[in-house]
Amino acid sequence: MRGNLHDDAGQALPEYVGVIGLILLIVAIVLAAATPVGADVGEQLICAVSPILKEEGVEYCAGGTDGQPGGPGGEDGPGDGYSPPTGDCEEDVTFDQVAVNDEWTSSVVQIGCEWQPVPFTCLFLNLPGGWLDRDADDRVYRADEIQDFVDCVTDGRGGPSDDPNDENCANAVPTSGEIDPDAPPVVQVGCRELPVPKGCEEQWDKYKNAPTEKDRAGASGWLANCVEDTYDSITIPCVVEATGHVDETKISFLFFRWGGSNGTLIERLGDGRIRIHVLRGVEFGAGVSGDGVGGSPVSFDIAGITGYSKDKTYEFTDMGKAQEWIDWYKKYNSVNGNQPYCWTSGTIPAIHCDHSDQQRADELAKEEPEHHELAEADSDTRKVTFTGGLSMKGSAGPAELTGSIEGGYQGEVQIEERLWSDGSQTATYTSSDIGGFLIGASLGGKAPFTKDKSGKPTSSGGASGSDKVGVEWKGTTSTTVAWDKDGELSKLIITMDDQVMKTLYSAGVNVDVALPYGFTVGGSYSTSGEEGTVSSRQLIIDFNQYPELREQLGPTIDEVFPRDDEGRLIKDDVEIDGNDSEGGELYEAAEGHANVRELTYDASKTTEGGGFGLGWEGLNLFKVEWTSVDEEKTLKESSFEVTDVEGNKQTMSPAPQCKAKDFEQPEGYYSDDFSDPPTANADSDHDLGAEYYDNETPKYTEGTYPGTDYDGDVPGDRAERVHSLLDEYSKAFPDKNILVVKDFGNFSFRAATGWEHLATVDGMDVIALDEGTVKNKGDGGWINWGFTGNYDYDPDKKIVKFKRR
Repeated sequence: MRGNLHDDAGQALPEYVGVIGLILLIVAIVLAAATPVGADVGEQLICAVSPILKEEGVEYCAGGTDGQPGGPGGEDGPGDGYSPPTGDCEEDVTFDQVAVNDEWTSSVVQIGCEWQPVPFTCLFLNLPGGWLDRDADDRVYRADEIQDFVDCVTDGRGGPSDDPNDENCANAVPTSGEIDPDAPPVVQVGCRELPVPKGCEEQWDKYKNAPTEKDRAGASGWLANCVEDTYDSITIPCVVEATGHVDETKISFLFFRWGGSNGTLIERLGDGRIRIHVLRGVEFGAGVSGDGVGGSPVSFDIAGITGYSKDKTYEFTDMGKAQEWIDWYKKYNSVNGNQPYCWTSGTIPAIHCDHSDQQRADELAKEEPEHHELAEADSDTRKVTFTGGLSMKGSAGPAELTGSIEGGYQGEVQIEERLWSDGSQTATYTSSDIGGFLIGASLGGKAPFTKDKSGKPTSSGGASGSDKVGVEWKGTTSTTVAWDKDGELSKLIITMDDQVMKTLYSAGVNVDVALPYGFTVGGSYSTSGEEGTVSSRQLIIDFNQYPELREQLGPTIDEVFPRDDEGRLIKDDVEIDGNDSEGGELYEAAEGHANVRELTYDASKTTEGGGFGLGWEGLNLFKVEWTSVDEEKTLKESSFEVTDVEGNKQTMSPAPQCKAKDFEQPEGYYSDDFSDPPTANADSDHDLGAEYYDNETPKYTEGTYPGTDYDGDVPGDRAERVHSLLDEYSKAFPDKNILVVKDFGNFSFRAATGWEHLATVDGMDVIALDEGTVKNKGDGGWINWGFTGNYDYDPDKKIVKFKRR
C-alpha cells in the first residue's frame, strides 16, 4: 500500500462562506493596506461576512453611510450608479443570508430565479461597488450590470461529467431545487455525484429538510464542504499505472533471499502526480507465495511493495519534472560512493588515486533539479508466530490447502516504517505467506478463528504441515496503520489480493467469518479470474471520520504495532495467541464504519537474461535465476464502498482517488536543495525521515551577527554566546523560531518548513524555521545549543517540536 495515506489534496472547491479564520485573515490583510480603496473593500467584506458567526446584541452593517452615495443612479435606486432592478428574477440578482444553525449563517444569492450559495472568493473579489451602502432589502441588482459577480458564482456549476477536470462542472455543489425524499443520499460535488458519507449527518439533515429553496442553498455550501472534506480524509492515493526495474545478482526461495539488489519504481496517481521510489535491498527474507506472485526481490504487487530494506520516495506534479530528476539521478548514481582508482608509480613507489568520481558526485549534488521529498521508509523481516491452534480446512477438506496449520504456525513478515515529510507516519506488515493473512484476520476476523464450529478451542499441538505452507499458500496481505503528525491514530487499512481470496475459497473457508467486513467472494470477484488481471480489496477505517473508534480499537492496534517513547515503530517479532483472541471487535466496527475499495489491474511481468517469459501464474519460481526483471501494472477497474448518512452501503466506480481532479501543487511544494538520495554504492547520509541539510552556505555573512543590526561584542563564554544569539536573532526575525547549535552534525530535522541557515558566529550555527521537529543526538546544555520561539520540548529525549509563531 503506498502512501498516503499522505495526500496533499489541493483539490478543494471554492470554500463556501463559513471559514472564519481565513476570512478574518484576509480582512486583516486588506485593512493593513491602509489606503482608501483597501479600507472600502475591507469594510464591504467585513459587512458581507460578519453575519456568518452571529453574536447576540450586535447589529451588523445596518443603515449604510449617510451622504456618501457612489454616484448618480436611477430615480428609484440608492444612488450608487446601478439601475433599479426589473422585478423579474430571471434578470435580477438578489443577495440574502440564511441562518444554517444557531451559530452559522451562509450568504446566498438568487441568479436566474435559482438560489445558490456564494463562494467566498466571489464575496471578496467581485461584490458590486457600494454594496455596503445599501440596506439589506435593497441588495438587488440587474444581472447584466454585475456580470463579473454572476460569472464568479455560476461558472463551473454544470451537470456531472466523467472528466473530473471538466471546467463546466468543477465548482458544482448540491442543487437548491427540489429533491426526492425517498432517493438515496447522493449529491453532486464538483464533477461527480457522491454518496453523502457518514459524518455529514447534521449537514444532510439541514439540506434535505430545508423549508425553502433559499434555505437549501444556504445548507448546500455547508454540505458540499463536509462531503469533500470527508472524502479527502477517507480515500487514499490510487496508483493507476506503475513501472519498475530491479537489478539483482541472485535469487533463491522459499523466501526471498538475494544479494546486491537495488531498484526503482515509478507510479502515476489518479490525480496526475508522479511518485518515484528509490529502493535498496539487503540480505533478508520476506514471505512469497511461489507461483502466485512472481519472482523479483522488489515486487510491487497490488498489496504493497515488498522485498527491500530502504525506500526514499519523491513526488512530482508532471512527468517532465519527474524525467528531469531521473536523468539527474542516473548520473549521480553512476559516480556517488565509487571507490577511488589507485595505482603505484615512480622510482620511489608512490600511491596515486583518482577521486574524480566523488568530485563529480559533489558537483552533481549542487545541481539536483526541483523535487518534492515525500517520504522515507525502512523495513526488516521478522517472524510471525501463531499459537493456540488454527483450523482452516473448510467444507472442501484439507487437501486444497496443504499444511492448513492445525496447532500453530511460524513464518515471516516484512515490517515497514514510513515517515512522511509532513510529520505523519505509517507502519505496514506485508507478507505473501499465511503469516500476513493471520495479522489481518486477527485484527479483523468476526469470530475467534482458533475455535471450531462448536466453539471449543482447537488443539495447540504441533504445526501440521507448516513447512509446506509457504509453498501452498498464495496471495499477499498487508495491514497498515497511520498516525498524523501529532501522533493521533488516523487510519487502519487491510489489503488482500485475489490470490488470498482464491486460496481461502478453494479451501472452502467461510470468509465471512475468517475475514474482516468487505472481503467476500462474489460479485465483481469474478474479474480476478481473467488472464493477465490481478485485483485487491482494501478495508479502510478512518479515525478522523469516526474519532470514537480511537479509544475502542487503539489498544488492540497498539499491541500489534508497538511504538517506543518517541513514537517510532518497534520492529519485533509478531506473536498471535489464538487462545486469547475473542475476535469480533474490529469486525463489528468495520461493518458499521469501514469503507472498502477494490482495484483491478492489467499486469505483465517479463524477464531479461533468463531466456523466457515469467507470468503471474504457472511457473516454479523456486529455482529461477535471472539478471533483471521489469514489471508494470495499469489500473483497469476500481470501486469504492462507503457507508452513507442513513447507514446504508453505497458503491461508486471509479473510486474517487483513481480518477481525480488534477493535483494543484501548494506553495513551497518543490525544492532544489540536495536531497541526499541513496545510490547503488552508498546509502543516504541522514537519519530516516529527516531532511538533509548542511551548514556550508549561511544566508548572511557580513557583520558581527550577520543578518542583524547587532554591533556589540561576541561573548567569549559559549553559554552566554548562545543566549546572546537567540536574543538578537529573535528580534531580527520575529516571525521565526530560532535555533542555535554548536555541532551541526548532531542535529536532525524532520517535517521542517521555512528552514534557513542564517549565519555562523564563532562556531555556532544559527537556524531559523517556521515549524518542524529537531532532535539533538549529542550533548545538551547551553554550551551546545539553545532555542526560542513557539515550541514543545522534551528534555529527556532532547526533542523540540516547533510550531508556527
